Amino acid sequence: MKIKCKKIALSLVLLLTIACAIKGQGYEYSQLYPDECSKAKNFFIEYKKNFENATQNTGLSPQMLFAIVAPEITQYNHLSNKMETYSLKVFYVQRGKAYADFSIGYFQMKPSFVELLEEYASADTNLKLKYVNCLFINPDERASRVARIDRLNTVKWQIIYLTLFCEVMQKCFGYLSFDTTEEQLRFYASAYNCGFHKSELKIKETEKKALFPHFSQKKFKYSDITVWFYEEVCNL
Repeated sequence: MKIKCKKIALSLVLLLTIACAIKGQGYEYSQLYPDECSKAKNFFIEYKKNFENATQNTGLSPQMLFAIVAPEITQYNHLSNKMETYSLKVFYVQRGKAYADFSIGYFQMKPSFVELLEEYASADTNLKLKYVNCLFINPDERASRVARIDRLNTVKWQIIYLTLFCEVMQKCFGYLSFDTTEEQLRFYASAYNCGFHKSELKIKETEKKALFPHFSQKKFKYSDITVWFYEEVCNL
C-alpha cells in the first residue's frame, strides 16, 4: 500500500513538472504564488477602466499594459511599502536618488525611473506637450521630489507613468518590428524590469534570465510571468 501511494505521489509530481515545463515559468510562478496572482487579477478588474483609458495614448491593449506590471503587483506588500515610502520621504526628498531610490506603489516604481521618464519627455516636443502635467519647472527641487513620492503612491499616477513609459519605448525602439503581441510584450516587460534606457541587446538578454522576484530564492523570468498574466486576463 505504501509503495502504491509513493508511486501515485511521484506520478503527480511528474505530471506537475511536465505541466510547468509545457506552460512555462509563468504557470509555475502562479502555482507558487496563487493568492498573490489572484489579487493581481482582481486589481486588473478593479482598474480595468483606467487601463482602457491609457490605451488611447499607447495603442496597446489594457491587458498588455496590465501584464507589463502584473508581476510587480503580486510582490506588493502594504507594510513594506509604508516603510520604503517613509525612507524616501526622509532621504530621497532631502538629498535625492543617490541617497535613497526604493521601489514603491503597486507597480514598484522608483523615483529614478520617474526622473528618467521626465528627462525623455522633456527632450521630445510631442511628449513634452502631451505630458506637460507630469513635468516640473524645477525637477531637482525638494518640492518636486515630495510631489513624485506622493504621486507614486497613487494608482492613477502610476498608470500615467506606465503610459509614458510605453510611449517612450515606442520612441526609442520604434525601429523594431514584432511578429506577435507576445514578442512585443516580452520586450516591453523586460525593459520595464531592467531599465528602458538600456540597449536593445541588454534588454533581450534580460528577457532570457530568471531574476524575479529579487529577494526570493526561487527565481523566474519576468517576461514569462507577464505572458501568463496577459493570457489570463484577455477574457476578463
